[in-house]
Formats: sequence, structure tokens, C-alpha cells
Amino acid sequence: MELVKGYIKQPEKYRRGIFNISPFVTDDIFRNNYIWRNYRADSNPFISLNGLKLSITDSATAALDLILSELNLSANDELWIVTTSGNKYISSCVTRTIEKHCKWSRSYGSATAAILVNHEFGFISSEVEELSGLGLPVIEDAAYSMYSEKADKKPGELSDYAFFSMAKMFPMQAGGLLYSKKGSVQQASLSAEAASYFKSCFSFYDKYRKHIINSRLEAFRLYKESFSREGFMPRFEPQDGEVPGAFVFEAKGADLDGLKVFLQGHGIECSVFYGEEAFYLPCHQNISQQHIDYFLCLIKDYLK
Repeated sequence: MELVKGYIKQPEKYRRGIFNISPFVTDDIFRNNYIWRNYRADSNPFISLNGLKLSITDSATAALDLILSELNLSANDELWIVTTSGNKYISSCVTRTIEKHCKWSRSYGSATAAILVNHEFGFISSEVEELSGLGLPVIEDAAYSMYSEKADKKPGELSDYAFFSMAKMFPMQAGGLLYSKKGSVQQASLSAEAASYFKSCFSFYDKYRKHIINSRLEAFRLYKESFSREGFMPRFEPQDGEVPGAFVFEAKGADLDGLKVFLQGHGIECSVFYGEEAFYLPCHQNISQQHIDYFLCLIKDYLK
């Protein structure tokens, strides 16, 4: 058995820690069950967020699927994907969902039928208003950005559609939210029990919005302070109104694919920010200096 600075390296599979992009940990299974049993909401599958009426889905991916179904795009239509950074990296769960309905592209063309704006990791794209003027449906991927805003504008206020992930913001295993300017879009397969469960959990956790925002910003500050000392500079920094959903740092010349495998072997949900020499780690309301010290210790040991 090998240790590094008092931490066990490469622990056995069922002895690993669990450090998710979501604040969810195992005990939240029981907490959320308690919330549902004792603060049970009705099964009407709608909630209000930032003055918008949103429908409940079982995931953000399911919400995107519903939006694309409503748009009724043809197989030869293209969905133009725009990102905050301009990077070409797009999650495969997003592209797989799109490919069920149409093609996707990273540039505008004659086949462009709709636009998807991906607010990467809680950092808001500044292009939504301009893109909304093109006369095409605009979808905001705000999976990481439920509480983020830019210039006092929140996801959904300038677009036709927006979708969010409860599981990325709250300590939950699943749950998505969908906004449609046209009106209610419902997930037919969502059971009444599931709607009540997700609504109960949303109503409970949303009360702690200010705490969640402040804690995520503090976690980012701690990350920046610790990682910058080692030469790992943040790729994104939150501007006024933005709430980080991950800590993305630059690591030029590093074996990031190998680092991904190594850290995931320690129970840390992470990945390469493909298209750049950058990498991302969890940055949520439960991340502490101890977590950051542990992550950094492992990263330095692997990259030495």
C-alpha cells in the first residue's frame, strides 16, 4: 500500500471516497426520502423559478429531449451549438440526445434550424440576446446554471427554451427542469410519485439559495487560491451573478487523460475540458479546503 502525505493512493473499489460534481452523497438518499415523506408536495409537475413556470423532468437530458421533440426538427436539420468559451467540447449526453432528432453543428449554416447555447459550468454566454434576433428557436442549456445570471438576465428570459439540472445544483440523484416560452411542456412518462418527489426536494433546497450561491463562490475562491500557488490557473472566473458549477483549471503539457483515470480511481468525478489543456473538478456548496487539499495532493503526485 502506498501513501502520499497521509492519504492512501489507489484504494480498493469499495473503499474509495465519493466526490461528485453534484453535492449528492450517499446519506442524501435518506434525507431526500425524509423530505418527501414529511414535506410532501403535490404531484402537479410544475414549479416557479425566477418568475418562470418550469415543468419537472427526471433529468436535464430528458428536458432537452422534450424540447427537441416539440421543435419537430427533421433528420437533415442542424442544431447550431454555441458555448460560453467558444471551445468545441460538448458533453456526449447532449450530442447523443440531439442525434435522436437531427444533426448538430458548431457553426451557422443553411441547414441551421435552431440554436443551443451551452452555459458552461455555470458561466453564462453573452450571446443569447444577439442570437435571439436571428429568428430561430434558441435553447439555453443551463444544466449547471440554475442560479447564474448575466447583466441581470437569467436563463430563459431572452430565449425560447431553457433547461436546468436539479441534480447538479442540489444533493439529489436526478431531476431536471424545463422552460418553454410557448407554454407547458410535460414529460408524459414522469409518474405522479416522481413529480411529487422532485417538487418536494426542489421546494426544500431552493429555500437555501443564498447559502448555496455563497458557498459555491467561497469554494471557488479557495480553489483559486490553492491551485494558483501551484501554477494551475482558473480557466473560467465567475463574474457578477455567476455561480460556478465546476472548477476548471489550465494544466498545459500535462497528461490530463491519465489524470482523469487516476482521480476517478479515487472516487473523484472529473474530466478533461477537451479542446483545451484544461481539467475540471467538483465545485459545489459542500466543497471545503480539505477536499481541495486532497485533490491537489493527488494531482501533484500524479503529475510529478
